[in-house]
Amino acid sequence: MSIMQYKKKIIFTDLDESLLKNNKFNSRVLGSFIKNLLIENFSIIAITSKTYLEVFDLFKENSLNFPFSTENGAAFYIPTNKNSYYKKTNSKAKESTIIKEILLKKINKNYFKSIKLIEYLDTNKQMNITKLSKADIDKFIKRKYSVPILWEGNNNLFQIFKNDLKKYNLKIVFGGKLWNISGNHNKLDAFNFYLKELCPKFIEDEILTIAIGDSMNDIEMLNKAQYSGIVKNESHIKIILNKKKNIFYSNLSAPEGWVEVIKNIKNYMEKDYY
Repeated sequence: MSIMQYKKKIIFTDLDESLLKNNKFNSRVLGSFIKNLLIENFSIIAITSKTYLEVFDLFKENSLNFPFSTENGAAFYIPTNKNSYYKKTNSKAKESTIIKEILLKKINKNYFKSIKLIEYLDTNKQMNITKLSKADIDKFIKRKYSVPILWEGNNNLFQIFKNDLKKYNLKIVFGGKLWNISGNHNKLDAFNFYLKELCPKFIEDEILTIAIGDSMNDIEMLNKAQYSGIVKNESHIKIILNKKKNIFYSNLSAPEGWVEVIKNIKNYMEKDYY
């Protein structure tokens, strides 16, 4: 009998362009596959740059009921029933109102020509940049712990801007389509929170962790997981990890690529733990 049956198996997954395609959950590709993963006692945790409203509506529409983290590790949610969640806020998170105040009043005005805050653009431009429908834009804009921007300056100025943000415990990270400014947190904070919160009685050797992502803001959790699945992204950005083994790249994009890397990882895990 496989030792893997006695392990706590957790899949930490990004959503946009990893599990989802164009902001949609494909039940034909994912429905029965995810159901079987749960039957096999895999836990699934979504770690995303999306807002609470975006994830809540997505899960409700598709009858999903996983723990999830929003805005790149800013807040953590654990289901208490089908329609409500226990929430914990990351101590490193900063309210978006505070971030905007720092950007508009404290950061050097030399950057203003290079920055466009997405929420101040007209709806058509927002839709074009985010690839979201008009109905979904409002949920995207209502961010509690991050401020999405377009950067239109040069690389040298960007590095200076990045260093200036650090003075206020802020950081800027690319999430596939946009740059996001937030507190000094990332998806690894969510990864570690859920390990501690959901596996308090397990020792390290009893837990198998898988992380799935496609973008630069997934790198920290991909490096930390025992098994890492990188879904082919449309921007063709090559995700390079510090770790040297148990890295699986998909040939397909989301959502088929998500299924592809999970299957490959499962097969490899079975060999490791049989």
